[in-house]
Amino acid sequence: MLDTLRHKSDEIAAEWPRRDERRRRSRPDDGVKPVDLAYLRRFTHGDFALEEEVLRLFIRHAPEYLAAMRSAGSAKAWHDAAHTLKGASRGIGAWRVARCAEGAERLRFDTDLDRRAFTLDGAAEALEEAIGYIEVVLRSR
Repeated sequence: MLDTLRHKSDEIAAEWPRRDERRRRSRPDDGVKPVDLAYLRRFTHGDFALEEEVLRLFIRHAPEYLAAMRSAGSAKAWHDAAHTLKGASRGIGAWRVARCAEGAERLRFDTDLDRRAFTLDGAAEALEEAIGYIEVVLRSR
């Protein structure tokens, strides 16, 4: 039985895209864009200048929140950084980043380091994707 599970696990791993391949995708497989611009447009009442300002603020500050999570030395610091990233992401409609940050926020800080690293990697990947998308949007205006 154990050998069967190992074999199945190896098959799944072989089919799963390598980490660098996942990062090159322009969007998740579900077809949802990294940032819900329609949501942001409603939030900014169609003010494109305000929309651009909010997006630029997100690009500037969101990586700082992720860095604060990486360097968190306490449960409070971890929770505060994850909560801030979640709120900033929800504010612009970066739903995947927000879900990753919410998962990090729920994670106990005293859990094993591998689980925290996995959570951080997922948030970093989602954030990288959202920032790349935002940069393309801003260049196209």
